[in-house]
Amino acid sequence: MAQSLGQLLDQARGAREVLPYLAALERSLLARGACAVDQVPPHWLGRICSQLSSLPLPQQDPPLHDLLRRLLVRLDAQRDDWDVRDGFDNERTVVIREISHSEFMAASDEQATTQVMPGP
Repeated sequence: MAQSLGQLLDQARGAREVLPYLAALERSLLARGACAVDQVPPHWLGRICSQLSSLPLPQQDPPLHDLLRRLLVRLDAQRDDWDVRDGFDNERTVVIREISHSEFMAASDEQATTQVMPGP
């Protein structure tokens, strides 16, 4: 699996920088073998599956397809364990992005002007 994933990442220059979760998985597979799939932190599973699924997997590479299948099985099991009553799943509901200082100040000014002051 590690060799197949490495060959896939080698096909595009800078792939390991653009797909850091796959690069980390590759290193883990090299160090621990196939059992590394079971040791992927739950909060990384979605990102790893997304990154691997976005790549064109060669049909004649069974280890890559097996890797994706194992990851998806773990992801599905994790989702089955998740219950809405437990709170929210930050992988699905929270979007975090960086903004510039000017965007922050504009949002802050907008919020200040839209706040309603309580009456007497």
